Amino acid sequence: MVYRNKVKFHYDVPVYIKQQLAEAAKKLNMTATELLSKAIEEEYERVKIEPKSPKD
Repeated sequence: MVYRNKVKFHYDVPVYIKQQLAEAAKKLNMTATELLSKAIEEEYERVKIEPKSPKD
């Protein structure tokens, strides 16, 4: 589903991960969705920049 310029993914997340995400987000004064989005964006940027290693 699309919300404005964002895409909403539907997938099952284990309850303990949801709890950890909610607790961490609360400490950072943001929502769990915002924290998850930020983490995904940062990982995407890291992977994009990281040089590809040759396969052996």
